Amino acid sequence: MQSESPEPFPDNWTYLKAELNWLDRVLSLAVARQRKETKEVERLARTRADRATSHWWKGLMSLDGEASYDSPAEMPRRRGTRNGYQQQMEAKILASEQRGICLGLPSLRRQLQLSVFEKNLVLMALAPEISRRYGQIYNYLQETEFPGASGLPTVDLLLRILCRNDAEWRMARQYLVEGSVLLQYQLLEVRSRVALDNRASPPEPFLSRLVKLSDSLVSYLLADQPDEAFLKSLLQPNRVIDLIPAESEQPYFFAPSSLPSQSSPQSSPSLLSPLLPPAHLSWSNLILPTPLMEDLQHLCHSIQYGSQVDVALGFQELAAPFLPPQGTMVLLIGAAGTGKTTAALAIAQTLGTPLFCIDLALLNPADHPRLLQELMGQSPILSLLKSAQVWLGHPSPLSATEIHQFLDWRHRHRGITLLSITHKQTVKTQWRQQMTRMLEFPMPDEASRLRLWQQAFPAQLPLDAAIDWKYLSQRFRLSGGEICAIAREAAFYAVAESSNPQLGMRHLLKAIQAKRSGKGGKLSIFTAGAGDRSDH
Repeated sequence: MQSESPEPFPDNWTYLKAELNWLDRVLSLAVARQRKETKEVERLARTRADRATSHWWKGLMSLDGEASYDSPAEMPRRRGTRNGYQQQMEAKILASEQRGICLGLPSLRRQLQLSVFEKNLVLMALAPEISRRYGQIYNYLQETEFPGASGLPTVDLLLRILCRNDAEWRMARQYLVEGSVLLQYQLLEVRSRVALDNRASPPEPFLSRLVKLSDSLVSYLLADQPDEAFLKSLLQPNRVIDLIPAESEQPYFFAPSSLPSQSSPQSSPSLLSPLLPPAHLSWSNLILPTPLMEDLQHLCHSIQYGSQVDVALGFQELAAPFLPPQGTMVLLIGAAGTGKTTAALAIAQTLGTPLFCIDLALLNPADHPRLLQELMGQSPILSLLKSAQVWLGHPSPLSATEIHQFLDWRHRHRGITLLSITHKQTVKTQWRQQMTRMLEFPMPDEASRLRLWQQAFPAQLPLDAAIDWKYLSQRFRLSGGEICAIAREAAFYAVAESSNPQLGMRHLLKAIQAKRSGKGGKLSIFTAGAGDRSDH
């Protein structure tokens, strides 16, 4: 027998009441738990000081039991219920959308790809805008039952109610302080109670700050028929807040990357550093297959000849609606030392522009949102993001919405964004599909290694004529970067022997052996004999 199709929500308000019914159950459990804990404290505590510190008995967070849930899907199921609460809600939401009934919160979640926590965060912040009863409950749970209390939820309350354990608490906190899309679009405000009271008081902990939805978002979410066009107007790119907020009459608003810290945002050094290519660098320094070299050189043409092709030759006027995005996104794929950074420097040399380069794997996790804002703010002509799988893989310190906004921004601004990785599979398919090109840098073959060995030494260093370059290129399967590192290491051995050094074969073999030892004794850089057979 076929199951009955779910009934759609007749309107947005009916949907909101269903979500609020879930919130009522969660809050009632939280209130019951707090009353129980308060009785325990009052029964055991002897002094006011005891009562003030009694919660330390229970650890950093008291989240055991069933008082708080990450989503309706985690609510205990009643016997006989075939589908969980969340599945039923999703089915009804889908049925409503198929009938053309717009539901505000689900539409917002879909547009911004919000997590379950973010969706429930919006719901909790919306509730006091619907009924003062929620504000009174929040005040009780936050122990702020005094005249004039705002009734807005604090960061602490949201995390306590919507998280079940320490791991979820730490992860959820990131949605409020580092790169949250709701903060970027100014749909959410995190306010200091000190600023609201306009009193000269010491700075308060972040957990004590109040969370409020913007009036525009509240109007959209509570509309009888939420307007999709109005939602899109709230999500315009120019609404994304800057890295450093301007001074205003409301200093308690903050950007994701301008949280309270030991130093002010204005004094924080830029994460992007321009790297000027060496004067002697040219395309001849790259030992790469000819097709790859031609692809790399062609990347420069859109910058070098863009105005000539689009303006002087008329392509902009002829096909303006159909012109592809102006920016170029290129995935550079290859093992370390195969020439990806050198290629980026050669492009910079050709274009006469600095290369803005950073290794994402070396970046402090808290700095990723700030780097994203800097890239979007500065829009460099040429940038290289090493270890791009940190952003484009799984897991990522940035949300899918943030990454999508970044790629879309770079596509729409003339410039070249290079993203280097070791293996293509480390990047999600959805991001690979947004690349303009994917260029693979192979390990050099024997002939290429011979050329790399011969150009790895500066002209002023005397070399022994007996060095067997052919043996080195046949015997050891190395990347260009490894060859350069070994050449420099060998120079140290030569200089240590004599004040008038002459680098010879023994120095090179000693440096190769040292590199082998540095790899923990692995033989991956050696071949089993002549040719390119790996010795595993």
